[in-house]
Amino acid sequence: MSHDKRRFSVTLLALAVAFAPHLLRVPVFVSGFVCAAWGYALGMQYRGWPVPARWLRVLLALTCLALVLFTYGRSFGRDAGVALLSLMLGLKAVESKSVRDLLALLFLSYFVVVTNVLYSQTLVMSAYMIFSVIAVTAALAHLHSGETRLLPDLRRGATLLMQALPLALLLFVFFPRLQGALWGVHDDRDEGVSGFSDTLEPGSVSELSLSGEVAFRVDFPGVIPERDKLYWRGLVLDSFDGVKWFRDLPFEMAEKREVVPSADLVEYALTLEPHNKEWVFALDLPVSAPRGTVLRTDQTLVSMRVVQARVRHELASLPVPAVSAPPGPAWTALPEDGNPRARELARQWQDAGYGPREMVEAALSLFRSGGFAYSLRPGALEGDIVDQFLFESRRGYCEHYASAMAFVLRAAGVPVRLVVGYQGGERNPMGGYLIVRQSDAHAWVEVWMEGRWTRVDPTSVVAPQRLVSGAESFVAQGQGALMPEGAQALRRMARFFQLGWDSANNSWNQWVLGFSHERQRGLWERLGFDPTTRAGAGKLAGTLALGLAAVLGAVFWSM
Repeated sequence: MSHDKRRFSVTLLALAVAFAPHLLRVPVFVSGFVCAAWGYALGMQYRGWPVPARWLRVLLALTCLALVLFTYGRSFGRDAGVALLSLMLGLKAVESKSVRDLLALLFLSYFVVVTNVLYSQTLVMSAYMIFSVIAVTAALAHLHSGETRLLPDLRRGATLLMQALPLALLLFVFFPRLQGALWGVHDDRDEGVSGFSDTLEPGSVSELSLSGEVAFRVDFPGVIPERDKLYWRGLVLDSFDGVKWFRDLPFEMAEKREVVPSADLVEYALTLEPHNKEWVFALDLPVSAPRGTVLRTDQTLVSMRVVQARVRHELASLPVPAVSAPPGPAWTALPEDGNPRARELARQWQDAGYGPREMVEAALSLFRSGGFAYSLRPGALEGDIVDQFLFESRRGYCEHYASAMAFVLRAAGVPVRLVVGYQGGERNPMGGYLIVRQSDAHAWVEVWMEGRWTRVDPTSVVAPQRLVSGAESFVAQGQGALMPEGAQALRRMARFFQLGWDSANNSWNQWVLGFSHERQRGLWERLGFDPTTRAGAGKLAGTLALGLAAVLGAVFWSM
């Protein structure tokens, strides 16, 4: 193989490595055109095929531009830009005749590698991007070396990358960053799903019990509370139409108050996965709103903007609800008719002279000793769904029990509201943090008693193991005992690697992707830099300049 052919082949290989992640992202006509153009370029080198005429190359370029505009319209965004860049990568290959053309192709490849962060910022993608940069750099070195083997050039590319690493770390820590995500973009193709809408009806929570997707992760600086105390508050629903619960009353902002340290105060950092909604989950009950969020009078947190990227919040919560003003009649409202047997049960409690606390105890006693079962597959309910559940099926998941209890208490004139969120979480022993998954989705009620809203969870009497071991105890009920010992060992080993990988990804998310403007400022302050003052800003700039000079000097000295 001649030297020119070898250089072209190595260049094309580097291009393929850089373009590979986009192969299935771009439209079929883009990936097909790129592969066809590269194939023709190889034919030019090995078969002597002619270089396309200039007019034909111009026509192809205009056609590619027209196809991109036809596919994406006038909104020239991320996908359109990547598609056009990919098409140009194919077009440039078919006109490459000199080393200068190959250099242009390789420099273009660096831009293709960078566009991967527009789609994914995971640890795996970051590692692949590093490999791609090494491959492209090795191809650049190969263009100027007389090596016949690629391995020395790969080693040279990796060495150059390692030499640039101290410079990258220095700029990462000390170069001021804008507020927002690390890359200034978010990945809307990898957005998570919160699992909740702003309504709740039978089956809406139990459907999430099989999902292992992560909802959020929590770091506690101190001891992690017991699992049955971990109620993650999300939404408060105030109205019922006979089938579903929903939010109908206007939202009000809670008054700001100073957080006073106490023995009951729990501080933690919650990293919320993107869910394309506004709500922020917090340990029951949050007492303050971190930056970018609002605390409402119902003790729920909402983000000022849709959560489209992973976000970290420093939070504080108190388990004891505060005394508040009596709720209005809206919190006892029900449809005018429907579920007559449940209404009759409420009248019996009223006739017996029960107060709110006695009614709560009566409802819990009914669930405890009335033959009720906790089930992920209770069957469909139609018509008077509360009556069917209480007096016929008696099988349901957390939303069935919470909805039925809230209905009966409201029918008895007791103010009740329904809360949805998550309960529990799995501790990752490798990272010391808590993982809350979609399978931990939960619903409970809050009853107005003795001047405050008090949490009551009917699941605690029907299936207390749900609060201690999570929903997986019902999903896999009986499976563990039926699995052979070897399969159980493989399952434990897979779980070990899964938690290890999650810990590695969490560290990447926290210390790289989560290194926000606020965390950078906090690090500067701990290092003795105060950028808000002229002296502090000058000291920071001097340190950055001195560090850059030291790193660049060390690189030039080693050459």
